[in-house]
Amino acid sequence: MAIAQHSAPMPSLVRNHDGAIILGYIAFAIVMLATIYFASGGSSFTDADLSVMAIMP
Repeated sequence: MAIAQHSAPMPSLVRNHDGAIILGYIAFAIVMLATIYFASGGSSFTDADLSVMAIMP
């Protein structure tokens, strides 16, 4: 009986932060897309500037 009692699963000491990390990446992507959108509305902004900004962040 002693062996059966010791094989019970132990609680994990590692916290699960996957959801917070994915949410952070999504928030960062939304901010970057909004920045590109508002920056592309400027008067001196050309198509070449947009392509360079999209390729080389």
